[in-house]
Amino acid sequence: MKWVKQISVVAGMMAGLAACQSPDHVGSIDSSFFESTAQVHLIAAAMPTYQQATPPIGYIGFCVRNPDECAGGTDTPEPAKMTPEKWVELSQVNEYVNRTIPQVSDMALYGRAEWWAYPDERGGDCEDFALEKRRLLIERGWKAENLLISVVREWNGDGHAVLLVKSDRGEFVLDNKNWEIAVWSDTPYQWIKRQSEERPYIWVNLDAKAARMAAKETPLPPLGAPAPFLAAIEKTSPAALRPGTEEGRTAAGLLNEEVPTAAIN
Repeated sequence: MKWVKQISVVAGMMAGLAACQSPDHVGSIDSSFFESTAQVHLIAAAMPTYQQATPPIGYIGFCVRNPDECAGGTDTPEPAKMTPEKWVELSQVNEYVNRTIPQVSDMALYGRAEWWAYPDERGGDCEDFALEKRRLLIERGWKAENLLISVVREWNGDGHAVLLVKSDRGEFVLDNKNWEIAVWSDTPYQWIKRQSEERPYIWVNLDAKAARMAAKETPLPPLGAPAPFLAAIEKTSPAALRPGTEEGRTAAGLLNEEVPTAAIN
């Protein structure tokens, strides 16, 4: 499938792009795309969002094990200002993670499905790639409110996770299955849900067909409040979501019954 509006990034060029790329051209974006004196031009309309959705079970487990990674938020989110330098940085992080991390399933690594974690030298799967890209960009000064883990469905029904980047030029997708950064509306996916801009531990529905349009919107927790699900998890069976044996692995015989579909449900 040809993605008409995707922003081409040539694999293998990213390592030296910052040093040799002309300031008038980055990928297939010319200087007019970044013209600071002109009115901001959006590549595509912002993705519509609906009521709050249940976070993926793998993300809940990740937050139980890494509560600081799921804290924070803002009441006044603003999209990132895209510049040629920011675009190069975005492209370099995307290419670096895709190139250096082996793609390995959760079942192969941990003996269970839907174990969200930062990847190590052993590798990781799609949500691990998205988490790592988010972390590296935050370390480089990007705001968490503009880096949203998102869950999608592929053409064959399989679940998948990507990183959605919100900017004043549009919302772009960093994907381990396609190394070219694309506009969200030109990806071959059905969008299911993603993190909220206001609170990273809150997820919102993206599927209009599944949206409960008449449902009353749930208010956001106050800034600084912990994720609502953390207290509930602690009262039930937190051990099921915490590291098992050494190196965070679970016992080989304790296989989880969840379907490995990027935790769509």
